[in-house]
Amino acid sequence: MKKAVTAVVLTALGLLPTWSAGASSLALPSTLDGLDAAQVTNLSLASARAQGSCTANSLGRATGYSFSASTNAAGRVAQQWIALDGAKGVARLVGGTLYAHLDARMIELQFGVNDPTDANRWIAIPPTNKHFTTLSSGLLFSSVLSQVRPVGPLTMSGVGTLKGQKVVAIGGTANAQLGLSASAETLFVADTAPYLPVEFTASGRVDGVPTTLLVTFSNWARPFEYSAPVGSIAMSTTKLP
Repeated sequence: MKKAVTAVVLTALGLLPTWSAGASSLALPSTLDGLDAAQVTNLSLASARAQGSCTANSLGRATGYSFSASTNAAGRVAQQWIALDGAKGVARLVGGTLYAHLDARMIELQFGVNDPTDANRWIAIPPTNKHFTTLSSGLLFSSVLSQVRPVGPLTMSGVGTLKGQKVVAIGGTANAQLGLSASAETLFVADTAPYLPVEFTASGRVDGVPTTLLVTFSNWARPFEYSAPVGSIAMSTTKLP
């Protein structure tokens, strides 16, 4: 929900012709040997898109606060749990409608009002509502993947180990969709087929405040299923602006 974590839009991937995005099967090389940093990044993102879904666990820190989010992201449905400075909330996207379940503190942070009456209730927010874009950004699978690509001149390490997995590290500038300035980003790609993203780290500044972000991926191709929460209320019936 917060810009540094979720304010993302779909980015063109510039994939190599033999690694077409969204393909159900990819012609994968047997090794990453001989590929440069850009080619490895393209290959990894093409493989990721072919999976169709994943879980992204995010942890961010800035001066004076920390935030975390866990997102189960698929093509048409998603659910995200987020915590920020003791505030907690859940966002679920189903059928083009966003359902938000926020505690009183998260309502204050997101809407700028003190409204405990509407806290801890499922609120249905339609696409026509002014808050929909901000709250729904970064939930669907395509939006999650749009954060991943480092930009600018890229470097690539040799094979190393990250949490017991063989990876190569792609270094560059943080993806602009993360909202970081004066930034750096490192993407860790699995060294074995299908060469999926394992994790990325980013650092920079948000409104001048030093900020770091760690995102770890799991549950690739998991068939996430969500439905509209029972008893949800329309946004128009609340006191929220």
